[in-house]
Amino acid sequence: MNNRAYCIKRISVIVLISALFIFKPNYCYADNQKILEVNSNKKWEIKFNKPIAVYTVYDGIQIKDDKNNVCELVFYFKDNGTRIVVENLDKFYQENRIYTLTVNNNVKDKSGKSLSKSKNIKFKINDKEEYNSSLNTKYPYEDTSDINIKDYPNLSNKVSIMGSSDLIVKNMGDYVLRQNKNPKISVDIYSLAKIFLEEGQAEGVRGDIAFCQSIKETGFFKYGGQVLPEQNNYAGIGALNNEPIGKGAWFKSPREGVRAQIQHLKGYATIKNLNRECVDPRYNILRNIGVSGTVPFWQDLNGKWAVPGKGYGEDIIYIYNKIKHLR
Repeated sequence: MNNRAYCIKRISVIVLISALFIFKPNYCYADNQKILEVNSNKKWEIKFNKPIAVYTVYDGIQIKDDKNNVCELVFYFKDNGTRIVVENLDKFYQENRIYTLTVNNNVKDKSGKSLSKSKNIKFKINDKEEYNSSLNTKYPYEDTSDINIKDYPNLSNKVSIMGSSDLIVKNMGDYVLRQNKNPKISVDIYSLAKIFLEEGQAEGVRGDIAFCQSIKETGFFKYGGQVLPEQNNYAGIGALNNEPIGKGAWFKSPREGVRAQIQHLKGYATIKNLNRECVDPRYNILRNIGVSGTVPFWQDLNGKWAVPGKGYGEDIIYIYNKIKHLR
């Protein structure tokens, strides 16, 4: 049997820019690369010579800026795990900043073989282009078939923030663990999912979809953005991109953090009063500025909960549908 190495064959920019890997028996490594100039909404494509273990990319592929800030990434898996498209969760990189894309030896194939050396690509943002989102590429998942919008009608039909949950705890937790085996939370993932359902039911909010919102906000509870895991803040309440990390709201327990998120959602969706004592530090702000009741649907959160937030609500519903159809 040919005992060829598991190694990355190449990593390339989608727009005709490629970086070659150097191969050796049993291992692979890469030579130094010059700083590439790319667009601010750049997506990267990584190609492998054999299928990889999907969960390993979350520790094995990383992008940092020149101030050592880690970008939150979304991975789209293609061709049975031999091709990955990497996108910045914030959609845009900052102009005139230098970033480093690293593929390290935490990436493994399905037999457990890993890279022996990191591959680094440096790139600089030289312009600002409008982000063009597409639902034809997949959200991170082991399934390798493309997902088309017509497969899941709820992506085009608006979904209410208020209402009863229909996801189950097991599927909610299983979905997270398929993408991140070690969520950075102080309770187990199934307990957290249960809390979302309970707190959502108490206020009449879709707690199951609020859980999906937290998956998006935290990157499958890996964090790395403006919020620290110990804040128990699962939706970035009070966190702004231009402020220090950890500046957003802090909550004394996972349940309080979930309750605040549910209350904040209710504050957007309806003018009805809360059923429980308010723990959301920004709930009264919504009421005072006249926003309460103006955002009845998840898709209406675009540009409100997240700024600029294009596709924010649609991404949340996309995750919800992935869990709903989990097998």
